[in-house]
Amino acid sequence: MTLERLVLVIIWVISILAIILFIPKHKRREAIMSFFACQSIIWVNSMLHVKYGLLSFPVREFPKATEVLFTTEYMMYPLMGAFYYIYEPKSGKLLRLFYLAGCISCLTVIDTIISTYTNLIKYTKYSWFWTWIDFFLIFLLANVYCKWFFKHGAFYQDRRTAR
Repeated sequence: MTLERLVLVIIWVISILAIILFIPKHKRREAIMSFFACQSIIWVNSMLHVKYGLLSFPVREFPKATEVLFTTEYMMYPLMGAFYYIYEPKSGKLLRLFYLAGCISCLTVIDTIISTYTNLIKYTKYSWFWTWIDFFLIFLLANVYCKWFFKHGAFYQDRRTAR
């Protein structure tokens, strides 16, 4: 097994364990919604990056189906977005901004390590700085969308009050 395939397997195992261990039952709805919101934004964003030659993914799971690395774009980044959303502090705009910056910085470091030491992601006309800005905007947009969606419980009812 090559290093790239080993990294992909490790990402999947850690992601599945993280879902089981760190997403509480009462936060599953929010996590799923945030996951799908991040996933849709990231997927389109990555396709545009590849189309315009900013990034390339030399080793992919489905090379005939897509030019994008499935594991990171479909699982790892959206899952980090879900964790960001469900564990975001509820008070203090400055604290929330630092929390977002910290999450994005950790994700950018992981992405840069993958890009540097494996053949999974290659920055063509891109750098870690643009990755950080990109994740910041994606997570911010997904956060705004999820907050709107779950605003005052307008789109779902609590099980105790539903009849």
